[in-house]
Amino acid sequence: MGFFIPKIPTALSPNRDGPFIKEGTGFSRKFAPSYNLVILFIFLLCTASYFYKQHFHKKTQGEKQPLLGSNVAYRGPNKFTLYYRRVRSVLLYQPKGRYSESYGTMLVIAGYLGLNLFYLFYHGSTRHQTIFGDRLGFIAVINMPLLFLLGAKTGLLVQFTGWSHEGYNILHRHCGRVVCIAAVGHVVAYSTACPISVMVHVTTIFVALLATIAFVIILISSIAPLRQRTYELFLFLHVYLVVAILPLLYFHFERVRPYVIASAVIFVWDRITRFRQATHVSASTTILSGNTVRLSLNVNSTMREIHWKAGQYVYVTISALARQQAHPFTIASVPNPNSLDLIIRARKGFSQALFTSESEEHKVTFHGPYGSPPTFEGCDRVILLAGGAGISYAYPEAIEIASETGHYAGSNPEVDFLWVVPSRDFTSWVDLKENYNVDFKIWVTSEKGRPDIKKYVKDAILAAGQGAKVAVAVCGPAPLVRDSRNASSEMLWDGHDVSFYSENFGW
Repeated sequence: MGFFIPKIPTALSPNRDGPFIKEGTGFSRKFAPSYNLVILFIFLLCTASYFYKQHFHKKTQGEKQPLLGSNVAYRGPNKFTLYYRRVRSVLLYQPKGRYSESYGTMLVIAGYLGLNLFYLFYHGSTRHQTIFGDRLGFIAVINMPLLFLLGAKTGLLVQFTGWSHEGYNILHRHCGRVVCIAAVGHVVAYSTACPISVMVHVTTIFVALLATIAFVIILISSIAPLRQRTYELFLFLHVYLVVAILPLLYFHFERVRPYVIASAVIFVWDRITRFRQATHVSASTTILSGNTVRLSLNVNSTMREIHWKAGQYVYVTISALARQQAHPFTIASVPNPNSLDLIIRARKGFSQALFTSESEEHKVTFHGPYGSPPTFEGCDRVILLAGGAGISYAYPEAIEIASETGHYAGSNPEVDFLWVVPSRDFTSWVDLKENYNVDFKIWVTSEKGRPDIKKYVKDAILAAGQGAKVAVAVCGPAPLVRDSRNASSEMLWDGHDVSFYSENFGW
């Protein structure tokens, strides 16, 4: 007997148990492609909504109580506006829990999972293990282009939908879990009809078993505690196993090839775009307090003009420290023609190697900037909250908002700035000059204990005045983000005009 026999075992033939098996698998193969139309429609809605907000939505400043006159009482929002804000309040609220998300995010995830369950069980897919296994296989494959699109570092979806890096990364993880679990289920379902000991002797099935093993390894390595402890290994497995999976699936079954090709095109497009946008510069490091290093990229050392906005991020590679690894960091400096600064906390792997490096000069490759940070046009007050290294986002944003010559010139919102740090030494990370027209408030936890963030946010919103349009933007540890989010949610419920934005990288 040869090892590879290019023939499907009789146990797996859809004709062996009657016409209904053939009809069931045939329906799956016609029904599954419509899934892509549903996903495409959702993305088009998100894109249209973002485009409308960017180009057609009229942004006007909130009408504060003093403008109404002393004899006119502010009556609050009308009923429709109040109900709308209360819906937003519920969606914004985030319950306690290490891995919990806001109710709005959980609703989106539930909708995505529910859509996949509908496509899995619709039209009697459980009547036979062959039909069910066939449906599971297609669920895995039709989600792969979406998975690669959500995983693209060049952020195509961010540019068109305005989603935050955090938002589409959460979707990427859940999409990945659906693909991996469905792939494993596909094998398990078919193994009840034909033993794996028989499957391994069939070329087209053997390659699928190899792909499934790769899916399992990726799934296990992506578990949050394990991923955080061994991120460098996770990154290596994530990239190279995915590259190996594509040709294996291509030779597994002819009908999945369009999805495999689409995934490969997205992957190659992402790599080519990163290569074309890559900029090679010299950089210097400055050791800061709190096991932190400032990496200053000399953008004058390249012929390419580098432009960025406050709140955008770049991917950085230093081959001498971590070859073929690109790590995301929020730009910590205001737009200027000389230096692009990054504040990096030393943890493990690349960041630790950079912090402990004996050399202060490095050759750096970066690509970006990426991201669609929010604009605060029409706001009366912007509350900026930062915790530790979250100053990377809040600091340049505050200066940009308060600048008399920048984007907001002539209609600058009032800036309420709070930076929570464990030690006063951390204030040396950035230049807190008074001439930036920003009141940089510092809260040192070693001196004052932990601040009551919910109370601070609520008081700051109330201080803006009745009817004021207020934005809350935060970057920092999870408890800081959750407390500020929930404070904004509660104020929304009470009828205040509040927008919330969080900036962080969940890896």
